[in-house]
Amino acid sequence: MIKFPAYAFLTGLYFSTLQFCYLILLQINISSAYLTYMVITASWLTGSIIGLWLENLDRNVGVGLGLFCYYSVYALVANMPFSSFTLVLAALGSGITGLWAGRFFIFILHQYKQVDRIFFHENNGFWVGIVMFFLGFTLLGRPFVFWAPMTLAGLLLLKHLWIKEKNMSI
Repeated sequence: MIKFPAYAFLTGLYFSTLQFCYLILLQINISSAYLTYMVITASWLTGSIIGLWLENLDRNVGVGLGLFCYYSVYALVANMPFSSFTLVLAALGSGITGLWAGRFFIFILHQYKQVDRIFFHENNGFWVGIVMFFLGFTLLGRPFVFWAPMTLAGLLLLKHLWIKEKNMSI
């Protein structure tokens, strides 16, 4: 049984919110064409596949690197809107952000040994994140796209610290 289902749930929430924030950020500032959606989705999935093999990718580094890339892309597209060049850099940033998405299941599998429950909790977090994103963006607009990834990453990193502290006391 998973000791910390909230960790898997929160990770799914973080992944879905970050993916949809990338998508809406690029649709607002670059293009709402199908190509934008496909580039971001394909680069995220490519990053996830690469993340499967990155044994040295720490969870804090993975989340932090992804957050850094997201806000770098945010600053880029805000300062250079409607430039097709930014789509290439956004794809690179999305791919790097997706590294932890791939590494997450490998990392957590070594901790808990039960993929079905991990996937269940992460998937539930992902679905809640989709609903949360659409409600948040509808009600708050651009401020949600700016603050949500940072807030969720902060919660996820706090959960990492709590798990680490809990494991040290055992």
